[in-house]
Amino acid sequence: MKLKSLLKSASLGAGAIILLAGIALAQTAPAPAPNAPAPQAAPKEAPANPGAGGRWSREDRRAMRQECRDKIGGDLTRVQRREKMRECMREARGGGQGQGYGQGMMRGAQREKMQAARKECFDKLKDQRFTVDERRGEMQKCMLEKMPELAKPMTCRQEAENKKLERGTPAFRQFMRQCMTAQ
Repeated sequence: MKLKSLLKSASLGAGAIILLAGIALAQTAPAPAPNAPAPQAAPKEAPANPGAGGRWSREDRRAMRQECRDKIGGDLTRVQRREKMRECMREARGGGQGQGYGQGMMRGAQREKMQAARKECFDKLKDQRFTVDERRGEMQKCMLEKMPELAKPMTCRQEAENKKLERGTPAFRQFMRQCMTAQ
């Protein structure tokens, strides 16, 4: 009786091992033939400009990313790959300009321009005696004189703060998008 139960257990164990090995082998992809090139999907061309609302559709962004991945390859370090992807995506979007991606200036140049304007305003106001709120208001006025394109975002942000919307929340972002697109 003991020998019989031992044989049953051994055969069941061997069957389970064979079953699990088969499942594991079925999960791995077959090795490509040594002389056959890897199959590649035909790359889609990225559209020349964004769709409705000045935004790229999800499919367009996915196609651009895939095209950039194919172009870059995989023999780079993580940092190098990230930098190459940024450059490639910027080119695919058409230069990566402006506040979004097409309104005149590169983001870095926009940031430098804003920093210079902020420094000029600060230098202009530093010798005057203001309360914190007065200084903030005067800085905003000075910035609006130097950079009139900031008027719309500033007024929208002020409206959001008046509605007690907290920065960074989805409700705040939704309100800002709606306010910025409204005429």
